[in-house]
Amino acid sequence: MPPKTKEEIELEINENIKNRIIEPISPSVELIQRTENMASLIWKAARVCYSIKSMPELEQEWNETPDEKRIGLIIGLMQRGHRTTYSHPNFSFVIVCSRVVSHQIVRHQVGVTIDQESQRYVPYEDGFRYIEPENIDGEKYKVIMEKAHDQYMTIYKEFRLSGQGKRESAELARYVLPSSISTRMVCTTSLAALLHLNDVRVQGGTGRPQEETKVVCCEMVRLALEAEPWLKPAFIDKKKEATAIPTV
Repeated sequence: MPPKTKEEIELEINENIKNRIIEPISPSVELIQRTENMASLIWKAARVCYSIKSMPELEQEWNETPDEKRIGLIIGLMQRGHRTTYSHPNFSFVIVCSRVVSHQIVRHQVGVTIDQESQRYVPYEDGFRYIEPENIDGEKYKVIMEKAHDQYMTIYKEFRLSGQGKRESAELARYVLPSSISTRMVCTTSLAALLHLNDVRVQGGTGRPQEETKVVCCEMVRLALEAEPWLKPAFIDKKKEATAIPTV
């Protein structure tokens, strides 16, 4: 297939601009995978530190230990901060949020792995969706987002018509994209990292969390507890018993 002419490229871009979609969406979280037999894994990791028993022997000991005692040991490890034992199990989420929130989550480097929608490889010719900040006039904010897309497309179109490809043009135009633009990412956290996210981004262990970040991380915790309800005591800060924890 012959390459498109400059006229064809301009016509295609103008058509995309004409039919663009600029609209707000809500942040969302979906749990897509987690470590199986999580409690058993943590318990065995802890017992290896204090026992010379083989894995089959530890498996037998696990099966013979009352559930209340097994869970008590595991939760006790978490509450005392023995991080390595509960760094083994993971939760994997698909998260839709603003770039503001994704930038905050990626700061939690230990135990957090992220693959995120790339603004280099995903051109926004036909618009984008965004997350509205709290306490803002939605209609006025939409106008601002439309103007932001106008700026993006001005740069994108200029480079496309100068002979650059879609990826190269998107790579250069992304510099003017707003931080409220929605992004999608797969985020895998160790249980230890999720507990830290809960402390910082939900309970405000280092200061008041930003609202959208709190909503996203609260939902991550809620889904984790829905899948593994026995973990709930580990997510309660003994110093902040009055702080609401996501209910299962």
